[in-house]
Amino acid sequence: MSPSLRSLAMSVLALAACLVPVVRAVADEPTREFAIRNNRAILAGKEIDLWGLRCGNALLSDTVTERHINNLDNMVAHGINFLGLYIQGSNGGWPDLDAGLNGYRRDGRLKPEVARRLEWLVREADQRGMVVMVGLFSPRKDQDFYDEAAIKRAVQETGQFLVKQKLKNVFIDVMHEYNHAERIDQEIFREPEGEAKKAKLTAWFKAVAPDIEVGVCPTHKSDTADTYPGMEVRIIQKEAEIPSQGFVVNVETHKQDAYQNDGWFNDGHKASIFADCERYLKAPNAVMLFHSAYCQGITNFSGTAPHPEMGGYGTGPTDRGIRFYYEWVRDHVGRYEYPRHIKAAP
Repeated sequence: MSPSLRSLAMSVLALAACLVPVVRAVADEPTREFAIRNNRAILAGKEIDLWGLRCGNALLSDTVTERHINNLDNMVAHGINFLGLYIQGSNGGWPDLDAGLNGYRRDGRLKPEVARRLEWLVREADQRGMVVMVGLFSPRKDQDFYDEAAIKRAVQETGQFLVKQKLKNVFIDVMHEYNHAERIDQEIFREPEGEAKKAKLTAWFKAVAPDIEVGVCPTHKSDTADTYPGMEVRIIQKEAEIPSQGFVVNVETHKQDAYQNDGWFNDGHKASIFADCERYLKAPNAVMLFHSAYCQGITNFSGTAPHPEMGGYGTGPTDRGIRFYYEWVRDHVGRYEYPRHIKAAP
């Protein structure tokens, strides 16, 4: 073999070696199973507290998914044991609100590369005793489906994939911001008759994945309810009051930083965030996914989003980040070692 061919072969082997973590993340063993009992989160039969991070665009690319995986150990070291992501959408931030991934084809087929990333991330989370909320649809992409039959196919292909791959440490938000006034085209995602439509979406999923818990997120301040027949997870968003009944998940706390200046928070922003944290700390039946432009957007003004990493303290353009949230959870709840949070000795 000539030196040039030998060099090329070595380069190919090196590239293949880089791809091994993506491929080898697939395994045959079932993950721990998430369940709800007495309005509390259960994982593999043990009651756990959940403290989360909204990572809506975590499946955008192999690189972005790997960045999330590389930060999981730091998350649990700070007590964060719960991620939320979306297969379709989510908000791409700045400069392109529509830059988010669409993990489905127009006929509802789940794209293989997105399915692979999903399994990779879910299994890596499971190794650390974490739970993943898998969102199916977001308002900015629903118009890409041909029709309701395509939506049903997307719902059921996703459920079948999770069951076949034995991914159990998950629950489902079928549709984020159901009944959004401006961004939703498909009739099944809008009022009127929202209660029956949500029940239909849930029944489609449960027909193929009966053991995975399901909910639908209503748009805050819209005229659609946060309960419906067949609901198992009571999903809310933003400043919605915490209901006293049900296992409640706020999948999107109110974002305090701007996509055009992500990861920069003033004292008022942080005070609002800490007030949310205190509300959910005191609510035994409710958990939250902390939402920020820094973690959610794609590119943004920082040029490097989405950031699952905690970064800096968010005090200015050279200190962008959400480290203050990570440290609040660590200091008030404790680091996480399944199935417990462990607070440091005073």
